[in-house]
Amino acid sequence: MSSPTPETRRFRSKTAELEALTWGDPRDPAALLVHGFPDSAWTWEVLGPALAATGRYVVAPFTRGYAPSSLATDDDYSIGSLVGDIVAIHREIGADERAIVIGHDWGGAIVSALTAAHPDLFHRSVLIAIPPLATIKALFAPSRVRANAARLARQAPRSWYMTLVSTPWVSEAIGAWVIDRLWRAWAPNSVAAVARQREQGLLALAGRARRRAAFSYYRAVWNPLYRRSRAHRYEQLAAFRAPQVPTLYLQGAEDTCGLVDTGADALDHLPPGSRRLVVAAAGHFAHLEQPEIVARHIIDFVGKGA
Repeated sequence: MSSPTPETRRFRSKTAELEALTWGDPRDPAALLVHGFPDSAWTWEVLGPALAATGRYVVAPFTRGYAPSSLATDDDYSIGSLVGDIVAIHREIGADERAIVIGHDWGGAIVSALTAAHPDLFHRSVLIAIPPLATIKALFAPSRVRANAARLARQAPRSWYMTLVSTPWVSEAIGAWVIDRLWRAWAPNSVAAVARQREQGLLALAGRARRRAAFSYYRAVWNPLYRRSRAHRYEQLAAFRAPQVPTLYLQGAEDTCGLVDTGADALDHLPPGSRRLVVAAAGHFAHLEQPEIVARHIIDFVGKGA
């Protein structure tokens, strides 16, 4: 039986050192949990032990740039490099094809890209609060813009922060305010449920250098001049393809970041065996706001480990 208190483990790559929280027995099938923005690995302190109790070795890294992980020595925060970090952890812990991977928010984007590029590494995946990147790409397809205009118009006011954090210097100067504002906006009715994770998230992004790193995740998506490592060119090119692993997509019915209908077409871009569930009385942090319900859905979908 795993203790709810995690152990920590350090992973080193050529361009970053990632610290991770871990639960469970390293001999069990792996579960890799990837946090989002502006959160931290502590977002998994409820789900992590629950998965470990089913016979899984849970590894939840602080993604590059988020303390106590290091900043990237090559200053590359592109999705290709983020995927590469998770692949490296999978390799270092000796995980096999029984592994599962779960991502929330930006972590969901990483998981979507990861399971598009390396489907052979995982048995199942779970996305929380963000649809597959292929779904987002399809929303903006020139042939579909008119049909999706109403949906995009409803979503636009909730995506205001993306433009702001993508603006150098200005975003760094007011970054602390932006992050605090997003926590309040995304958990307006769940302050108590996310209080500890909010404080940990603020600590993970304390200081301009950390905030610049997290904001660079967004800049690397749209800016064609962003300097990306060629070491992860394949992962970068595959990022917006459809995931090839059966996926559970969970979305809070009251999410104030991404509207429910934004991900309504998710199953069109997921393989057979995938599911989409809308979690009642939950917002952007469904795994924290409805932890028992979300854990049950995930365990039912991914199965037990050992």
